[in-house]
Amino acid sequence: MASYSNLRFLMIPSPSNEKLFQSVFNYATLPMFVVNTDFIIIAHNKQHKIISNTVDKDITGVNVGAAFESLTPAEALTLLLDHLMLSKNSKEVIQLPAFRFAGLAAVNDITENSWRIEIIPVLNHAQEVDYLLTIWHTDHTHAEILPGTQTQLGEELAATGEQIEAGNEQLEAAVEEMEAINDELTQTQEKLNELSQELEEKENLDSDDHSDKKQVVESQRDRLKRFLMQAPAGICVLDGPEFVFELINPSFQELFPNRDLLGKTFVAALPEIKGQPMWEILQEVYATGETYQGSEMRIPLANEETGNAEERYFNFIYQARFDSTGKIDGILLFVYEVTDMVLVRLEVEENEQRFRLLLNAIPQIAWTNTVEGEINFYNKQWYSYTGMDGEENQRMALRQMVHPDDLQNHMEKFKAILASEDSGHYETRLKDEDGGYKWYLIRMQPIKDDEGAVLLWIGTATDINDLKILQQQKDDFISIASHELKTPVASLKASMQLLDRMKHNSSEKMQSLIGLAGKSVDKVSGLIDNLLDSNRLAEGGLALNKTLFNLAELIKNCAVHVFIADQSQLIITGDKDLSVHADQERIEQVIINMLTNAVKYAPGSKGITINIEKITDTVKVSVTDKGPGIPAEKLPYLFDRYYRVEESRQPGLGLGLYICAEIIAKHEGKIGADSEVGVGSTFWFILPL
Repeated sequence: MASYSNLRFLMIPSPSNEKLFQSVFNYATLPMFVVNTDFIIIAHNKQHKIISNTVDKDITGVNVGAAFESLTPAEALTLLLDHLMLSKNSKEVIQLPAFRFAGLAAVNDITENSWRIEIIPVLNHAQEVDYLLTIWHTDHTHAEILPGTQTQLGEELAATGEQIEAGNEQLEAAVEEMEAINDELTQTQEKLNELSQELEEKENLDSDDHSDKKQVVESQRDRLKRFLMQAPAGICVLDGPEFVFELINPSFQELFPNRDLLGKTFVAALPEIKGQPMWEILQEVYATGETYQGSEMRIPLANEETGNAEERYFNFIYQARFDSTGKIDGILLFVYEVTDMVLVRLEVEENEQRFRLLLNAIPQIAWTNTVEGEINFYNKQWYSYTGMDGEENQRMALRQMVHPDDLQNHMEKFKAILASEDSGHYETRLKDEDGGYKWYLIRMQPIKDDEGAVLLWIGTATDINDLKILQQQKDDFISIASHELKTPVASLKASMQLLDRMKHNSSEKMQSLIGLAGKSVDKVSGLIDNLLDSNRLAEGGLALNKTLFNLAELIKNCAVHVFIADQSQLIITGDKDLSVHADQERIEQVIINMLTNAVKYAPGSKGITINIEKITDTVKVSVTDKGPGIPAEKLPYLFDRYYRVEESRQPGLGLGLYICAEIIAKHEGKIGADSEVGVGSTFWFILPL
């Protein structure tokens, strides 16, 4: 995208990293734009395009003043520019006071556009400001979550984390290899010392034994030479204080292709080394005789083809060589290049830094945890909300902040999502720094490798406290209204039943009207019952009356209520002899709801199948239709309270499946749905036997 092509300062130069950061930036739920130190816009996300009415035009490369001149009052624009300059000079995060941008588009059906802008300076390695990230907050933003955006954001965060985890695996492999290399260098050094000592002892043999042992000595020399030439580590011998290359094995020569080394001094053959720490250490070892072992030493060496300096990294050992009098006369050098391994580690470290910057930029609380559930990172929003500091126990911190009444549910849901190895969500109350509690929506997204194994989890907590308060107020109103309506509707229903008994004395038209009125009263009574059930479930007040009954018989009874005209539409398959110990009335309610939905939402389905299947110590009941199907992105929300699939266009409150889910949960069972657009849907529930 044109609006994102220049946002490379937040990532390592990798196409995959650029893509995933682009996605997260664009799917952020708050408007954002990024400027350089000259206040030129280099990126702005989708939300900002919407509010600034620039969806169809590109304002990247344009100065902030020119870009917003026609959209904002002069005083607001001046205020924004002044605070951008203040953040740039102070290198601090700046919070602008709330003010209106009259020319910007309305958000969430709110006509006033009062924005609070947060300016975040992005520093380079020299701690100088390179860019300024602006995040636009509105006091009217609803707490409601947009499922699609959250899912995409979770997927992109997962992709980011997956890349980091892959880098960590490479780094672990590199560390293991480096340890093996260091062991190998040490062993090589010890072997050379052993062979040299052995040769020295053999050369000092008495003259009488010399002729007899000459062949053995020559054999040992040949053995030493072959060992040096075949060693996987680079080995060379530097002679005298000028460090002349006296011996070089093939592995050492491969480190410096196309360079003539033998017979040349160290500095003449490798002039880039002079002035580097490696050169100074070499001289010190020659002077003191003390062995030195270097790790990941950075050395700029000229590229053989381009001549440009390239940074390369080496593990090496300097060991002094002594003559027969004990005087130092040279240096043994063992070396292994570890450039690729070091670059992997640096890439992982930089990737983790970008990843944490990303998590710190989103408005939600966020964390990462291991596959075992141990939390190893919280973003800054967590510390701001809880008042905790980074020294406190991260693993237990989330559990400590959960409301005591929610703790059991939190632990069960948290563990269940980990065990499922799939994304999930639940609601809980978290304690703030003042000791008060607010409702949060917890979402967890797994990061998986190419084989589907979970490597890491990303969790977010979104403030839904205002939404919960509004929902409670709505529930209170519905509860009161439902109770008030219950009595007059019951009286009306009794009157209609009385009229129904007397309708044979009326005209045919009157009988029809009485029948229609009775059905309408039953429908209203059913809606009121659903509302009351919903409130009872929300308050945990639904009691079960369990008995033993046959499932197939219950399904047949349910069919009488649903398929009044033609019960042949329903096909019952599976184990018809299975009985279950449950609340018969409530399970009947679940089955009738699923059958009714199949008839209502799949009117073109030629047949509806209900299957009874025993699975170990449980029974699964499935209702399958051949209707239009449900989009995959809608399936996770079907059993949420008041949720309705927009494409259905059928009347209803969105409570039926929610009530079903709560009833099955009360029975310690499971409920779900599988669907494919254009093929049909299957709604199922599982009960323990």
